[in-house]
Amino acid sequence: MKYSKSLTNNLKIKRVRTIYILYWFLLTYIIAALVFWFIALNRQNIEISRYRLDMIDVDDENHDLKERNILDSRSRKTAQYLGEGIAFFLLIATGAIFVFRAINRQLYQSQQQQNFMMAITHELKTPIAVTKLNLETLQKRTLNLEQQQKLISTTIQEANRLNALCNNMLLTSQIEAGGYKIVKEKIDLAEIANTCAHDFIVRFPQRKIETDLGDEAFIAGDSMLLQLAVNNLLDNAIKYSGKEDIVLLRIEKSQNFVRLMIIDQGPGILPFEKRKIFEKYYRGASRQTKGTGLGLYLTNKIVEQHKGHISITDNLPHGSIFEINFTVLKN
Repeated sequence: MKYSKSLTNNLKIKRVRTIYILYWFLLTYIIAALVFWFIALNRQNIEISRYRLDMIDVDDENHDLKERNILDSRSRKTAQYLGEGIAFFLLIATGAIFVFRAINRQLYQSQQQQNFMMAITHELKTPIAVTKLNLETLQKRTLNLEQQQKLISTTIQEANRLNALCNNMLLTSQIEAGGYKIVKEKIDLAEIANTCAHDFIVRFPQRKIETDLGDEAFIAGDSMLLQLAVNNLLDNAIKYSGKEDIVLLRIEKSQNFVRLMIIDQGPGILPFEKRKIFEKYYRGASRQTKGTGLGLYLTNKIVEQHKGHISITDNLPHGSIFEINFTVLKN
């Protein structure tokens, strides 16, 4: 299997290298041809001017005027060829940059989609395999009540994980296609955050998840989408934090804004990654962590749909703070 993947990657690398070689060869050939035609046309212009100068009678009383006219005509032709050459060069350069960026974008998207397919395959197979193993264990072995409850709890966690993954994929597709219509209503963001935190505490009893939600914080929004966004941020914080690290869910309210923060004590996010973290399929520098690269992308889309703003700052001495600002719903 590893040999097959390695062979496939080598073939793709060779294909990309061939595309780039052909691209630069054609571009170099076109520019060389443009320079060649400029030199040839300018040389022809000089020869024609010289021939016309030789044709002027030395005793002609308008000799100087004719010579000056021929030289002016040659200069104008040279300037014309130079101007046309520069114009063509700029057009070629613009087209070359456009094509180069398009090729790079296509290759990048192709690589991202390939990474996504590999990640989604792993993300789907893992909960299915765990669920199957747990059910087979319950079926074939006689377990005490505590062991049964532990297996059932693990199975429910994997089912929830699989459900969240399916929701992310489905909603991403619907939002991008414009097929999901947000139903905005008066909702309490603190209540949604509290529900999400409670679900994660039940799912991950061994993790330290704390809340500081304060009083009611009403905004206009879609409760299902906002719950999914908070779940994605909590899942991301737990995923990138150590088992002993605290994950804090906090809500602060001002006169005009509601600020929701998910604070973790993980390794943090590198500065260059902060600009990419919300891109589709982007999973960060460490590919060893579970994920498909859709969670933060979808969260950002949901925040945009609610006219909010999401940002990332460092949680000193280590960790990250994901902050979302929504407009307060006025009574």
